[in-house]
Amino acid sequence: MHIVGAIKRIIETVVVLFILCIATLNIFSSPTGQGLFGYKGYTVISASMEPTLQVGDYIIIKNVPYKQIKNQDIISFLDSGMIVTHRVVAKEDESASTRGDNNSVNDVKTVTKSNYVGTYLFRIPHLGYVLIWLQKPIVLATVMGLIVLRMLKLIFFKK
Repeated sequence: MHIVGAIKRIIETVVVLFILCIATLNIFSSPTGQGLFGYKGYTVISASMEPTLQVGDYIIIKNVPYKQIKNQDIISFLDSGMIVTHRVVAKEDESASTRGDNNSVNDVKTVTKSNYVGTYLFRIPHLGYVLIWLQKPIVLATVMGLIVLRMLKLIFFKK
């Protein structure tokens, strides 16, 4: 029975660390900032990249230098104040044409070094839905309260 309790504590610790890592990544994910060690995270809110990226996926992008972008890379960029993540279909020296995998035409605006945010690395399916849900004040307060209670239990009721 002692092993089951230890496994439970390990799982709880991993979950809390994962939540803290994602929360920290989000804090540093300003489109114009450097990110957290060069990484940023965003929630997919459009079906323009389906089936590659689904609505509700959480994507991790890396601040790869603009000159290293090549055709078929998936990149994130700013367009009218929104972060867009699409595939590069044509790369020139000073600009890149992009298109969503689910779109039939290229994006109107090209991506330049000034509006480029980063290059897609991987996705965590459905995590974006959880992050949107956590933005509700009552949900966030409840989750934070549970984390504090768990920490107090670990501190004051050690076995």
